[in-house]
Amino acid sequence: MDKLRHLTSAIRFVCAVLMAVITTATFTQVIRRYIFGSVFRWPEELAIFSMIWVAFLGAVLCLQGKEHIRIDFFIGLLPPAIKKWVEVLGLGICFAFMMVLAFYSPNMLATAGTILTPGMRIPMYLVYGSVMISAVLMVPYFIVLIWDKIKEDTGQPKQTGAKGEKS
Repeated sequence: MDKLRHLTSAIRFVCAVLMAVITTATFTQVIRRYIFGSVFRWPEELAIFSMIWVAFLGAVLCLQGKEHIRIDFFIGLLPPAIKKWVEVLGLGICFAFMMVLAFYSPNMLATAGTILTPGMRIPMYLVYGSVMISAVLMVPYFIVLIWDKIKEDTGQPKQTGAKGEKS
C-alpha cells in the first residue's frame, strides 16, 4: 500500500478537515441555541453531510489498512494455497462492485442535482457524490490488494521434478 501513500495522506487530510467542520458546526449550533435562544438552519445539515463524507472516505482508509470487518472463520480452515485464491476471489468481487457503483453513480447524481437541501440550499449531488468518490478511490486500493495477494507466498514448498524433489 506504500504505492498509494500520497492518496492516503490526502484522504486523511480531507477527513481531518471534515471532522473540524463537524465540530465547528455543532459547536456553533449549541452556542446559538443555548446562549442566543435561536438556531441557524445550516449547521446541522453541514455536520450531517460532512459526517457522511467522513464515513465514505473512512471506508477507503479502512480498505487501505485492511481493517474492514469480515468473518473469515471458514476461510481460515482452508489450506493456504486455496485460502489465497478464495481471498483473491473475494477481493475481485468487491473490486467489481466498486466498478459497477462508480459506473452507475453519475445517473444517481444527475437525478439528485435537481433536489436542494432545505437548510443550506445546495444540490444533493454534493452529498451523494461521496458514494461515487469513495467507490472510485477504492479501485486503486483493490488493485494493489489483489496484486499483493496474488504475489503472496503461501509458505508451501515448491516441488519440481518427476518424483517431487526440490531442485
